[in-house]
Amino acid sequence: MLTDVIRICESQVKKLSNFMKKEGISLPDVSSSKPNSYPNDIPLGVKLTDNELANGIAFKLVTCLQACSKGQADSIRNDVGLIWLQNYLEWATYGTTLKTLMRKRGWLKVPPYYYPPGLPR
Repeated sequence: MLTDVIRICESQVKKLSNFMKKEGISLPDVSSSKPNSYPNDIPLGVKLTDNELANGIAFKLVTCLQACSKGQADSIRNDVGLIWLQNYLEWATYGTTLKTLMRKRGWLKVPPYYYPPGLPR
């Protein structure tokens, strides 16, 4: 699950970097990479559970989909809009597999029901 997200992010960064270089846009400075850590060194009370990781990824996935939609809607050039559309489709495809996995494992969180004020219970 995480390796798929990392692979998608890296391919999108590479695609966008190549496009920006081709168009003569200077790339922004990036922070240095984080040092490698070992999951077994993290105490169990601090380590995120699979449920928490899956729901965190789902939340960030929704944010990515919204950003891609806004980027596509705001783009003036067709080639830039196409890049945003391709990114959106990659995230949407991943979202369907993530939702299937979360349903299968019981990680899908259902929000509480909304009862408007004044309705009988």
